[in-house]
Amino acid sequence: MSRTSRDAVRFSKITLRNWKNFPDVDVALQGRVFLVGPNASGKSNLLDVFRFLRDLASPGGGFREAVNRRGGVSAIRCLAARRYADISIRVVVEGSESTPKWEYELTFFQDNQRRPLIRREHLLRNGSVMFERPNEEDKRIRNVSPRPILNR
Repeated sequence: MSRTSRDAVRFSKITLRNWKNFPDVDVALQGRVFLVGPNASGKSNLLDVFRFLRDLASPGGGFREAVNRRGGVSAIRCLAARRYADISIRVVVEGSESTPKWEYELTFFQDNQRRPLIRREHLLRNGSVMFERPNEEDKRIRNVSPRPILNR
């Protein structure tokens, strides 16, 4: 069965906190998006979020590899990040009414040894939780819920 344009999905929203030169961005994406702006305004950094998500999901990829490809957490984190140093990415993927709406959120930081660590990971499908970290097992293993999740 081939996919038709009715079955196609697309990124419809992206929210970034402390991603490269974006301290706080919340953008609704239309069916067609053009990135226009002067040099060093963040066009490539915005596109890199989508490459980062691809690296997370690619075989041989994963969280640690995606962060390492960008030079570590400190190379990703916005220089303006002071009080709240966590990096957060949230995307909404949707299509027609017959396709599920997906929401994915990842929040991470680096510890004192400069290791990238996941603080929160959350996946929804049509509003139902499909995956959430920290989960009960994470809390049990670490015995304290606010502690970060070690990277995968």
